[in-house]
Amino acid sequence: MKRAFTLIELLVVIAIIAILAAILFPVFAQAKAAAKKTQALSNAKQLGLGIMMYNNDVDGMYDVGCCNAWFYPGATNQPGGGWAWDISPYIKNAGVFTDPIDKPGQQSWQTWFNKATTVEVSFVSNGYQNYRNSTGKWDVLGIMGMNQGATASGGGGWMGVDRHSENDIARPADTILLATRQGGDNLFGCGDMIAGVNWWDYTGAGLLPNGTAALNTPYNAPLGVGGGNWLVNKDQRNGAVNVNHAGGSSPFVFADGHAKSMNPVSTDPDPVNQPQNNLWDSTRS
Repeated sequence: MKRAFTLIELLVVIAIIAILAAILFPVFAQAKAAAKKTQALSNAKQLGLGIMMYNNDVDGMYDVGCCNAWFYPGATNQPGGGWAWDISPYIKNAGVFTDPIDKPGQQSWQTWFNKATTVEVSFVSNGYQNYRNSTGKWDVLGIMGMNQGATASGGGGWMGVDRHSENDIARPADTILLATRQGGDNLFGCGDMIAGVNWWDYTGAGLLPNGTAALNTPYNAPLGVGGGNWLVNKDQRNGAVNVNHAGGSSPFVFADGHAKSMNPVSTDPDPVNQPQNNLWDSTRS
Protein backbone atom coordinates (compact mmCIF):
# COMPACT_ATOMS: atom_id res chain seq x y z
CA MET A 1 0.00 0.00 0.00
CA LYS A 2 1.33 3.44 -0.96
CA ARG A 3 1.98 5.79 1.91
CA ALA A 4 1.35 9.56 1.44
CA PHE A 5 3.00 12.42 3.31
CA THR A 6 1.44 13.22 6.63
CA LEU A 7 0.57 16.82 7.44
CA ILE A 8 3.47 17.03 9.91
CA GLU A 9 5.95 15.78 7.33
CA LEU A 10 4.67 18.28 4.77
CA LEU A 11 4.99 21.15 7.24
CA VAL A 12 8.53 20.07 8.09
CA VAL A 13 9.49 20.09 4.40
CA ILE A 14 7.94 23.55 3.94
CA ALA A 15 9.80 24.81 7.03
CA ILE A 16 13.11 23.48 5.68
CA ILE A 17 12.51 25.17 2.32
CA ALA A 18 11.68 28.45 4.08
CA ILE A 19 14.86 28.25 6.18
CA LEU A 20 17.00 27.56 3.09
CA ALA A 21 15.36 30.47 1.27
CA ALA A 22 16.01 32.79 4.22
CA ILE A 23 19.67 31.76 4.12
CA LEU A 24 20.11 32.00 0.35
CA PHE A 25 18.18 35.18 -0.51
CA PRO A 26 20.62 37.50 1.37
CA VAL A 27 23.48 35.71 -0.38
CA PHE A 28 21.85 36.36 -3.74
CA ALA A 29 21.28 40.01 -2.79
CA GLN A 30 24.92 40.37 -1.75
CA ALA A 31 26.07 38.78 -5.01
CA LYS A 32 23.88 41.18 -6.99
CA ALA A 33 25.22 44.18 -5.05
CA ALA A 34 28.79 42.98 -5.59
CA ALA A 35 28.14 42.64 -9.32
CA LYS A 36 26.81 46.19 -9.52
CA LYS A 37 29.81 47.46 -7.58
CA THR A 38 32.16 45.68 -9.98
CA GLN A 39 30.26 47.06 -12.99
CA ALA A 40 30.45 50.60 -11.60
CA LEU A 41 34.20 50.26 -11.10
CA SER A 42 34.59 48.86 -14.63
CA ASN A 43 32.61 51.78 -16.08
CA ALA A 44 34.72 54.23 -14.10
CA LYS A 45 37.90 52.63 -15.44
CA GLN A 46 36.66 52.85 -19.04
CA LEU A 47 35.80 56.53 -18.61
CA GLY A 48 39.28 57.17 -17.24
CA LEU A 49 40.81 55.47 -20.29
CA GLY A 50 38.51 57.52 -22.55
CA ILE A 51 39.76 60.74 -20.94
CA MET A 52 43.38 59.65 -21.39
CA MET A 53 42.75 58.89 -25.10
CA TYR A 54 41.10 62.29 -25.49
CA ASN A 55 44.11 63.92 -23.82
CA ASN A 56 46.45 62.21 -26.27
CA ASP A 57 44.61 63.93 -29.11
CA VAL A 58 44.71 67.40 -27.53
CA ASP A 59 48.34 67.61 -26.41
CA GLY A 60 47.71 66.41 -22.87
CA MET A 61 45.22 69.11 -21.95
CA TYR A 62 42.36 68.00 -19.73
CA ASP A 63 38.85 68.90 -20.78
CA VAL A 64 36.48 71.11 -18.79
CA GLY A 65 33.13 70.70 -17.16
CA CYS A 66 30.59 72.69 -19.15
CA CYS A 67 28.05 73.23 -16.38
CA ASN A 68 25.76 70.56 -17.81
CA ALA A 69 24.93 67.10 -16.48
CA TRP A 70 24.02 65.49 -19.76
CA PHE A 71 24.69 65.37 -23.48
CA TYR A 72 22.56 65.02 -26.60
CA PRO A 73 23.75 62.02 -28.64
CA GLY A 74 23.54 62.86 -32.32
CA ALA A 75 21.44 65.98 -31.86
CA THR A 76 22.20 69.39 -33.31
CA ASN A 77 21.47 71.30 -30.10
CA GLN A 78 24.11 69.63 -27.96
CA PRO A 79 25.68 71.62 -25.12
CA GLY A 80 28.94 73.44 -25.65
CA GLY A 81 31.39 70.66 -24.89
CA GLY A 82 32.39 69.35 -21.53
CA TRP A 83 34.21 66.16 -20.63
CA ALA A 84 31.24 63.76 -20.90
CA TRP A 85 30.31 65.05 -24.33
CA ASP A 86 33.86 65.26 -25.64
CA ILE A 87 34.98 61.78 -24.64
CA SER A 88 31.82 60.06 -25.89
CA PRO A 89 33.46 59.19 -29.28
CA TYR A 90 36.04 57.17 -27.35
CA ILE A 91 33.43 55.34 -25.26
CA LYS A 92 30.72 54.46 -27.83
CA ASN A 93 28.36 52.91 -25.24
CA ALA A 94 26.23 55.42 -23.32
CA GLY A 95 25.69 52.88 -20.55
CA VAL A 96 29.32 53.29 -19.50
CA PHE A 97 28.47 56.77 -18.23
CA THR A 98 26.14 55.35 -15.57
CA ASP A 99 26.52 53.65 -12.21
CA PRO A 100 24.16 50.60 -12.04
CA ILE A 101 22.83 51.66 -8.62
CA ASP A 102 22.12 55.19 -9.74
CA LYS A 103 18.50 56.34 -9.64
CA PRO A 104 17.84 59.15 -12.13
CA GLY A 105 16.33 62.08 -10.33
CA GLN A 106 16.55 65.25 -12.45
CA GLN A 107 16.40 67.12 -9.15
CA SER A 108 16.84 70.64 -10.45
CA TRP A 109 16.51 70.45 -14.21
CA GLN A 110 15.10 73.59 -15.78
CA THR A 111 11.80 73.35 -17.64
CA TRP A 112 13.42 74.15 -20.99
CA PHE A 113 15.69 71.07 -20.88
CA ASN A 114 15.00 68.51 -23.59
CA LYS A 115 14.93 65.60 -21.13
CA ALA A 116 13.54 63.11 -23.63
CA THR A 117 16.70 63.03 -25.75
CA THR A 118 19.41 63.30 -23.10
CA VAL A 119 21.77 60.77 -21.58
CA GLU A 120 22.25 61.07 -17.87
CA VAL A 121 25.76 60.75 -16.44
CA SER A 122 26.45 59.26 -13.01
CA PHE A 123 30.12 60.21 -12.92
CA VAL A 124 31.48 63.68 -12.19
CA SER A 125 34.87 65.26 -12.70
CA ASN A 126 37.08 66.66 -9.98
CA GLY A 127 36.44 70.35 -10.50
CA TYR A 128 37.44 71.38 -6.98
CA GLN A 129 38.00 75.13 -6.81
CA ASN A 130 39.13 77.64 -4.23
CA TYR A 131 39.40 81.42 -3.92
CA ARG A 132 42.87 82.94 -3.93
CA ASN A 133 43.23 86.27 -2.14
CA SER A 134 46.45 86.93 -4.02
CA THR A 135 44.69 87.00 -7.39
CA GLY A 136 41.13 87.80 -6.43
CA LYS A 137 39.97 84.88 -8.56
CA TRP A 138 38.66 81.36 -8.15
CA ASP A 139 41.18 78.76 -9.32
CA VAL A 140 40.50 75.12 -10.11
CA LEU A 141 42.64 73.07 -7.75
CA GLY A 142 41.08 69.89 -9.11
CA ILE A 143 41.57 68.76 -12.70
CA MET A 144 38.54 69.34 -14.95
CA GLY A 145 36.70 72.42 -13.77
CA MET A 146 34.41 75.05 -15.21
CA ASN A 147 35.14 76.75 -18.52
CA GLN A 148 34.91 80.23 -17.06
CA GLY A 149 38.36 81.70 -17.65
CA ALA A 150 39.66 83.43 -20.76
CA THR A 151 42.61 81.02 -21.02
CA ALA A 152 43.85 77.90 -19.31
CA SER A 153 46.47 79.97 -17.51
CA GLY A 154 43.91 82.49 -16.27
CA GLY A 155 43.00 86.08 -17.02
CA GLY A 156 39.99 87.76 -18.54
CA GLY A 157 37.30 85.94 -16.60
CA TRP A 158 36.05 85.70 -13.05
CA MET A 159 38.11 82.53 -12.71
CA GLY A 160 41.88 82.26 -12.93
CA VAL A 161 42.99 78.72 -13.73
CA ASP A 162 39.96 76.83 -15.00
CA ARG A 163 41.58 73.57 -16.14
CA HIS A 164 44.92 71.77 -16.18
CA SER A 165 47.28 69.82 -18.39
CA GLU A 166 48.68 66.41 -17.51
CA ASN A 167 52.00 68.07 -16.66
CA ASP A 168 50.32 70.15 -13.94
CA ILE A 169 49.42 67.10 -11.84
CA ALA A 170 52.27 66.48 -9.43
CA ARG A 171 50.79 63.33 -7.87
CA PRO A 172 48.64 61.64 -10.57
CA ALA A 173 48.49 58.27 -8.78
CA ASP A 174 46.67 59.78 -5.79
CA THR A 175 44.80 62.70 -7.33
CA ILE A 176 41.12 62.12 -8.11
CA LEU A 177 39.94 62.55 -11.68
CA LEU A 178 36.37 61.18 -11.52
CA ALA A 179 33.89 60.28 -8.77
CA THR A 180 30.14 59.65 -8.62
CA ARG A 181 27.52 62.05 -7.32
CA GLN A 182 24.81 60.99 -4.94
CA GLY A 183 21.49 60.46 -6.69
CA GLY A 184 22.90 60.87 -10.17
CA ASP A 185 24.43 63.68 -12.15
CA ASN A 186 21.07 65.18 -12.98
CA LEU A 187 21.60 68.80 -12.04
CA PHE A 188 21.55 72.00 -14.03
CA GLY A 189 24.53 74.21 -13.39
CA CYS A 190 27.65 72.63 -11.96
CA GLY A 191 26.31 69.28 -13.00
CA ASP A 192 29.18 67.26 -14.42
CA MET A 193 31.71 68.04 -11.68
CA ILE A 194 32.15 68.33 -7.93
CA ALA A 195 33.40 71.86 -7.37
CA GLY A 196 33.81 71.94 -3.59
CA VAL A 197 31.25 74.74 -3.33
CA ASN A 198 27.48 74.61 -2.96
CA TRP A 199 26.41 77.91 -4.49
CA TRP A 200 26.65 77.25 -8.23
CA ASP A 201 23.38 77.77 -10.14
CA TYR A 202 21.16 76.68 -7.27
CA THR A 203 22.23 73.04 -7.34
CA GLY A 204 23.73 73.14 -3.87
CA ALA A 205 25.30 69.70 -4.35
CA GLY A 206 28.98 70.26 -4.88
CA LEU A 207 30.71 69.84 -1.52
CA LEU A 208 33.75 67.61 -1.11
CA PRO A 209 33.89 64.88 1.52
CA ASN A 210 35.14 66.16 4.86
CA GLY A 211 36.26 63.84 7.65
CA THR A 212 35.87 66.58 10.25
CA ALA A 213 32.23 67.48 9.44
CA ALA A 214 29.52 66.68 11.97
CA LEU A 215 28.94 62.91 12.04
CA ASN A 216 25.60 61.56 10.78
CA THR A 217 24.32 65.04 9.92
CA PRO A 218 22.33 65.03 6.65
CA TYR A 219 23.52 67.01 3.64
CA ASN A 220 20.50 68.75 2.13
CA ALA A 221 20.64 70.91 -0.98
CA PRO A 222 18.11 73.42 -2.35
CA LEU A 223 16.18 72.57 -5.48
CA GLY A 224 16.88 74.96 -8.33
CA VAL A 225 13.27 75.01 -9.53
CA GLY A 226 10.20 75.21 -7.33
CA GLY A 227 12.02 75.57 -4.02
CA GLY A 228 12.33 72.92 -1.34
CA ASN A 229 15.27 70.66 -0.56
CA TRP A 230 16.50 67.22 -1.51
CA LEU A 231 18.68 64.81 0.44
CA VAL A 232 22.14 64.60 -1.11
CA ASN A 233 23.68 62.34 1.54
CA LYS A 234 22.56 60.99 4.88
CA ASP A 235 25.99 61.84 6.30
CA GLN A 236 27.55 65.14 5.21
CA ARG A 237 31.04 63.73 5.82
CA ASN A 238 30.69 62.04 2.43
CA GLY A 239 29.99 65.35 0.69
CA ALA A 240 28.21 64.92 -2.63
CA VAL A 241 29.87 61.59 -3.43
CA ASN A 242 27.63 58.56 -3.96
CA VAL A 243 28.01 56.03 -1.13
CA ASN A 244 25.20 53.62 -1.99
CA HIS A 245 27.51 50.70 -2.73
CA ALA A 246 28.11 47.97 -0.16
CA GLY A 247 30.44 48.93 2.65
CA GLY A 248 29.90 52.67 2.14
CA SER A 249 32.39 52.76 -0.74
CA SER A 250 32.36 54.57 -4.05
CA PRO A 251 34.32 54.14 -7.31
CA PHE A 252 37.04 56.70 -8.01
CA VAL A 253 39.27 57.22 -11.04
CA PHE A 254 42.71 58.74 -10.58
CA ALA A 255 44.75 60.93 -12.89
CA ASP A 256 47.09 58.08 -13.83
CA GLY A 257 44.09 56.11 -15.14
CA HIS A 258 43.62 53.51 -12.41
CA ALA A 259 40.30 53.07 -10.62
CA LYS A 260 39.43 51.73 -7.17
CA SER A 261 36.63 51.74 -4.62
CA MET A 262 37.18 53.88 -1.53
CA ASN A 263 35.36 55.37 1.40
CA PRO A 264 34.77 59.01 0.34
CA VAL A 265 35.89 60.34 3.74
CA SER A 266 39.37 58.92 3.15
CA THR A 267 39.77 61.26 0.15
CA ASP A 268 39.80 64.33 2.42
CA PRO A 269 40.05 63.28 6.07
CA ASP A 270 41.04 66.66 7.54
CA PRO A 271 40.99 69.65 5.16
CA VAL A 272 42.56 72.06 7.65
CA ASN A 273 45.26 70.00 9.35
CA GLN A 274 46.01 67.47 6.60
CA PRO A 275 45.87 69.36 3.28
CA GLN A 276 48.47 66.95 1.88
CA ASN A 277 45.86 64.16 2.18
CA ASN A 278 43.21 66.02 0.17
CA LEU A 279 43.13 63.79 -2.93
CA TRP A 280 41.01 66.39 -4.75
CA ASP A 281 43.79 69.00 -4.79
CA SER A 282 45.95 68.40 -7.86
CA THR A 283 48.26 71.30 -6.96
CA ARG A 284 49.63 69.80 -3.73
CA SER A 285 53.28 68.78 -3.89
